[in-house]
Amino acid sequence: MVPRIIEFRKSLQALRRLLNAIDGDRVNKTGHRQESEKIASEWFSEICPQLTAAGLGIPVLDRYSGLFRELLRLSSGSGNRKSTYLTTVDAVLKDFRDDFVLPLQTQAPKTQSLIGQFVADLNDPGESEYMKEAIAAAGAGLFRAAAVLGWCAAIDRVHRRIEDLGFTKFNVKSAEMASSTKGRYKKFSSTQSIHSLTEVREVFDTVVLWVIEGMGLIDTNEHARLRGCFELRSQCAHPGNAPVTEYNLLSFFSDINEIIFKNPTFSLARSST
Repeated sequence: MVPRIIEFRKSLQALRRLLNAIDGDRVNKTGHRQESEKIASEWFSEICPQLTAAGLGIPVLDRYSGLFRELLRLSSGSGNRKSTYLTTVDAVLKDFRDDFVLPLQTQAPKTQSLIGQFVADLNDPGESEYMKEAIAAAGAGLFRAAAVLGWCAAIDRVHRRIEDLGFTKFNVKSAEMASSTKGRYKKFSSTQSIHSLTEVREVFDTVVLWVIEGMGLIDTNEHARLRGCFELRSQCAHPGNAPVTEYNLLSFFSDINEIIFKNPTFSLARSST
């Protein structure tokens, strides 16, 4: 993070040189205004959130946000005074190094959490956007959001595997299970008739779990573990007092990773998107 903050400071210094080189007392060129707008926008979209996450003081960040807001205002129109631009940029640069660069350089490194260590191994460039967002949420300590998104990633992989195998197999197996009068599936009654990925996404997740067990994609124990993951997802998606801890999420991610993502049974014929 420190190199990025130093780079941002250098871009501010370059902007100051650019403004100083202007002939006259007004900033009229589109290029100058666009560069000012770009830098100010970077503060709000990237730099300020990173500094907030690093634990830098909110009052200090608010003060700088006010200055960058002024820089955005100036860049939105032509003909503003060069001196006003420079006063704003100089105010940003005056204590920028002492307020941000030095504190970050001398900050003790944070110990990575258990969930942070675990999800670091889940980063797969080919994985779905759901999983990428779940990993990001877990890393930020948003455990409920991570569980909801993680389940989306898992069930999305299951849906796509069903698509690869053919929806007819899913339909036939559900009808076969629904006709059972004894044994494990005697209470199953949800016959399906799906013909597209959109339609399988409308089938309730617990029904999907039953059918993929019947298809032999998971066994009874794997079904039970995935049902537990779904239950955690449901608890996280609805208001309630049950806590969701790092350990809950570790178990959740471990199960969907081992039973779904690392399981050759759920490998896709084409890359997931």
